[in-house]
Amino acid sequence: MAEQWRRTGARTLVKLLAVTPGGRLHRDQVMEALWPDMPYEATLRSLRVTLHAARHALEPELAPRSPSAYLHTEGELICLDRDLALIDAEEATAVAVRGLATGDRAALASALAALSRELLPEDRYASWAEERRRQLVALRGRIVPALAAVLAEAGETDQAVEVLRAELERVPAAEELHLLLARVLLDAGRPRQAVRQYHAARDVLAEELGVPPAAEFQALLREALDALTSPRTGPMDRTAMPLPPVIRHPHDQPLVGRGRPLALLVGHATGGPDVDLRPGGVPLALVAGEAGIGKTRLVAEVAGQAAMAGTQVLWGTCHTAEGQTPYGVFVDALDSYLAACPAVERATIAAEHPGLAAVLTTLGEAPTRAGSPEEEQARFFRSVSALLTDLAAARPLLLVLDDLHAADSASLRLLHHLIRTAQSRRWRFIATVRGDELPAGDPRRLILDTIAEQGLAVEVELLRLSRADCARLVGIPPQRARRIYELSRGNPLFALELATAGEVRGVPDGVRRLVSRRLSQLPDEARSALGALAVGGGGAISFAELEAVAVAGLHPPLGGPAVAAALDTAVTAGFIVERPVTARGRPVTGYAFRHPLVELACAEGVGAASQRQLHRAYAETVLVQRPDAVEAVAFHLSRADDPRAAHWLRRAAERAANLFANDSACAYYADLVARLEPDDPAAAAAARLDWGTVLRRSARYQEAEEVLRAALTSYRQAADPRGVVRAAIALAEVLGRALRPQDGLTELESVRHLLDDRPAAGDEATPYTDRVDLELTVGTMHFGSGQYADALAALTRAEHAARQLEEAATLPQLARIECVRAACLLVTGELGSAPEACERALRLAERCDDISLLARALSIMGELARETGRLDVARDCARRAVAAARRMGDPAVLAIDQSNLAAIELLRGEHRRAAALATSAVRLARSLGRSWALPPTLANLTEILLRTGRTGEARAALADCEQAARNSDDPQVLDRVRVLAAELAAEPAAASAAGG
Repeated sequence: MAEQWRRTGARTLVKLLAVTPGGRLHRDQVMEALWPDMPYEATLRSLRVTLHAARHALEPELAPRSPSAYLHTEGELICLDRDLALIDAEEATAVAVRGLATGDRAALASALAALSRELLPEDRYASWAEERRRQLVALRGRIVPALAAVLAEAGETDQAVEVLRAELERVPAAEELHLLLARVLLDAGRPRQAVRQYHAARDVLAEELGVPPAAEFQALLREALDALTSPRTGPMDRTAMPLPPVIRHPHDQPLVGRGRPLALLVGHATGGPDVDLRPGGVPLALVAGEAGIGKTRLVAEVAGQAAMAGTQVLWGTCHTAEGQTPYGVFVDALDSYLAACPAVERATIAAEHPGLAAVLTTLGEAPTRAGSPEEEQARFFRSVSALLTDLAAARPLLLVLDDLHAADSASLRLLHHLIRTAQSRRWRFIATVRGDELPAGDPRRLILDTIAEQGLAVEVELLRLSRADCARLVGIPPQRARRIYELSRGNPLFALELATAGEVRGVPDGVRRLVSRRLSQLPDEARSALGALAVGGGGAISFAELEAVAVAGLHPPLGGPAVAAALDTAVTAGFIVERPVTARGRPVTGYAFRHPLVELACAEGVGAASQRQLHRAYAETVLVQRPDAVEAVAFHLSRADDPRAAHWLRRAAERAANLFANDSACAYYADLVARLEPDDPAAAAAARLDWGTVLRRSARYQEAEEVLRAALTSYRQAADPRGVVRAAIALAEVLGRALRPQDGLTELESVRHLLDDRPAAGDEATPYTDRVDLELTVGTMHFGSGQYADALAALTRAEHAARQLEEAATLPQLARIECVRAACLLVTGELGSAPEACERALRLAERCDDISLLARALSIMGELARETGRLDVARDCARRAVAAARRMGDPAVLAIDQSNLAAIELLRGEHRRAAALATSAVRLARSLGRSWALPPTLANLTEILLRTGRTGEARAALADCEQAARNSDDPQVLDRVRVLAAELAAEPAAASAAGG
């Protein structure tokens, strides 16, 4: 049949009649739809030819001048005979209407399956199909709840839930579907899932529409919460769950001088009334102070009192010796909790929160990753939030994060995500932090500052003890206490160490000598075991791991009974404590130092050669006992200066990047490059290329430039032409993002000869893909500089080279080319050619299944729809672009797409939402420093403020925009600045004339 449709217009004519009610159209309507810009006489001729072609396509055996059974005319009407033509949309509509009228399950299911298929996907953006498409979407919106209700009534809850969730994937802001899904879950005895559905609906409604759930939905939430607290349906009783070890064992030091902070924090943890920490107020309390000031001891007391008051307590600690492992502090808290749960409950949690298994080893083998790193991160965030919601359903939850200053940035981002929603939930967080270990400019400091600025945290600063409190703490006569106070200066840890040492000699900075003196009183075996434990670091270490290291890494080696006795001696002497750790999903005995300063002093007592030997033994042991602990292996091999360190550092960097823990990935890459540089400059340069990609994705353009320039220099020194080209292309992309497209062009032109001097075909060292990348980047730089003709020429060259590649490599390259080409045509006002380029870009991006390409294509399609006045289509594309940008994880792209959505909302009359979106986009763009996202977002904000009558704020925004535009030299933004400045200059005159 396909070859019979030789004319595209003939096919479109039949489709046009098929989607028209009654299948009848006046010939003028047909001509207007098919040939809107042709002269009337030419259109008549085209219509006759097209009608003839359509008749013969439908009936190939039709004799000349014979009437068609399918297509005929009645005067000036063109008709499609619906009695003979089978139209699947009409069939689906009939089945749907019958199913809605009778409640027949089979009819409803059949109708839903039919309506799930897109109407005429090849004409997705054709205006003549929009009305019929809207009708079918509306009909599907009636079918879904009807089918779900029938399934739920039949007791097939899982099928009903599947139907509703599938529809919510298509229309996430449909509150009535969220409500029905929550009702189905609640009626099926799943109140926890109903509560989670309410929170999911609340978040999407707030983000998409800026409204809270309806009163009916809030009433359902109360009903679900009541069901959770009832004995019949409440969650598993966890009153018998063991407390975290840090609060389960009694402390041998009294808590003195901390009455006021203790009362504040207990009120925070238990929800008690207080002027500073009110219930429903700040969800996070930061307990700050210098090392040894007693932060952990105070918080342990708070957690113990909260547990006695009925609060569920989770405790996580950062283990600095193993590096900044992704989400390490949360993994420690949740793994410790889950290891103490019965196997049945762990299985239930793993099933209800599948996103946790990728990070939490206690839940078993991690599933195969199905999405991008950004999607997996978002899935993990949602799963942690859902698990905490479940735990807090029956009673309040307190999560303690100890030594938060040692956490990775990914943990801080997860914390920010959780506390944003904690105010409406029964969660509280307490974290201990040393502010002096987070210098200004550290990404973790920026996150904590943002949390404080948003009013989501309160800081409790612990000061040094007074002389009287110091005496009470050490419990010795005042004469000796005075000397201890002078030496310790009120630091509880130093005071206790000095008092325990016996004679008080030296000054506070002699803590290491105090530790050495206490160590000298221990047997050799105990000192060796402490040295091995100190080198391993990272908090508690299992006995099995310590035993293996003591055999392989100590001289003389310590066997099982000997190392056990040595550790018992160290526990009795007060150096370390026994602490359960999780190994292969179950709790086992582990050991940890009481104080980090003691741990550091013990580690410094081990010679450099012995430390390398111990690290090598740790690495071999972890490879056997915890082969998935990539970060631990990388840490120990690196400290052992082992040749294998480079391989494991690369694995650790790639894993961190895949988990979107960009800061951790960059730290691993920095170590990797430093290790490779002396002996393998080529491998170091390749690592720098990957490092630069992570930095660019994080919008850290200055650092990315430095790293990529170093890679470029290495490739030039090695006379590696392909490496030079790849590094120059990556560097140019960074320069373009940093508002320096001309510098990017200079870099690209400086390496062009490396491609031109070589024949592309058959040259494996310089394949066509490098030529495509170079020309495409040249086009992108020209576009950023406003040189659109040069950009289009470069894109043509890129397309020619891309056609030489295999199809798998051609598609993504062609998609990128069409995206930039469509943007050029759109900016230059070629609205006749731009739609075709946009549609090609979108089709190619969808075929590639590349989220970054899809985000770009959707953004351009939305801009085109806005220019042509199709605001509904524009908003749909812009929303999809924003969602794709969030999944992609590039903050600059997200700022641009969110700002574009704000501009569309302004045209639709949604002024408040437009202003909120534009302000948020500018805030995000500002946080990136000098980037390509700031000028256009400021221009959009200025225009929105001006159009909504906020001229004073518009002038301030325009001043910022003018400065940013001058820095960027972006002609599009500069033109907008001139127009907006003229409008604002005329504003007082207009107001004066109106007043006169």
